[in-house]
Amino acid sequence: MTVQAQYRSSNILSRTVVLSGKYTITVETSFSASHILPDCPPCDRLHGHTWKVKASWSYTRLDDKGMGDNFANLKALLNAEIRSRFDHTHLNEAAPFDALRPTAENLVREFFLILKKGSAAVSSGKLERVEVWEGPESFVSYEE
Repeated sequence: MTVQAQYRSSNILSRTVVLSGKYTITVETSFSASHILPDCPPCDRLHGHTWKVKASWSYTRLDDKGMGDNFANLKALLNAEIRSRFDHTHLNEAAPFDALRPTAENLVREFFLILKKGSAAVSSGKLERVEVWEGPESFVSYEE
């Protein structure tokens, strides 16, 4: 690890830390929604889940505060783009799942794409992975 130090005009030491490894920041949210998966018993009947969504961003540099990113910014993005959009919906009627089967696999890929697009404005990190949990023992993940 190398450390480059610079003095600001206020004589407060700020450091830019360059790492050979990486940090990963993960935030999560949850939402409740129903869906139907035709031709997939027993999921071919109307049912719901309290879905948990975890998203992870990686960083190879820390800012002058010693942070990769602010947890609050990433959590706000996750809540704005996923929770507020899908909470208390019937996923089969919510875009893009009105045209795409709302399987956990399709949810996780679409959530990854939504968050990747939204990340550019709020994060200097790289979106690495998104997980969607149907329940406490079952999840699927997506990464590029």
